[in-house]
Amino acid sequence: MTPPVTRPDEAVWYVAYGSNLFGDRMLAYLLGAGDDSPFGRHRGAADPTHPRDDRRVTVPHPVRFGGHSRRWGGGVAWCPHEALSDGTEPPIGRAWRVTRSQLADIVAQENGRATDEVTLPDHFPKVGDAVVTNPGPIDLLITLPPIDGVGAVTLGSTDPPPPGPPSPAYRAILAAGLAEMGCTAAEITRSLAALDRSEPVTP
Repeated sequence: MTPPVTRPDEAVWYVAYGSNLFGDRMLAYLLGAGDDSPFGRHRGAADPTHPRDDRRVTVPHPVRFGGHSRRWGGGVAWCPHEALSDGTEPPIGRAWRVTRSQLADIVAQENGRATDEVTLPDHFPKVGDAVVTNPGPIDLLITLPPIDGVGAVTLGSTDPPPPGPPSPAYRAILAAGLAEMGCTAAEITRSLAALDRSEPVTP
């Protein structure tokens, strides 16, 4: 049987692990933002509808701070396509229920590209596999286990940069996003400390 044709408005869970943990920062990719925004100018998505839902999840990949972002003035969160080591506590993520067309706009803006430069597959690969979507630094779409029967993905990098500490502003945005999800102060401290490490943190 031929799989059904996907639609631009098809629902998908986009699982964030960096600054997109914070609601206002995530909305800049959908609604757009001007030069006076703390997140910089964003063109927004063709479909500016707010996410239909969001929830706290975990990311089954070793997210770490690394590189140097001019926008943030320090390292940012990166996710390679590799599984967590046995016994490693998975990073906290935030799943946003968006559409496939919105996901394409998010991927494009994350990489500073036009949306037509991003290619999403008609059907996501099996859970744990990844596919290249564009030639930018955040080039991978990694399939995660479905949430409520709806496909879920996160964004990753084929070649993440070496470890690098984040700026206080970036760290604060992640803390704010974690707090929005109801994380305790202890959970926030532990989560940010784990992202600072070049090696996985075990429970």
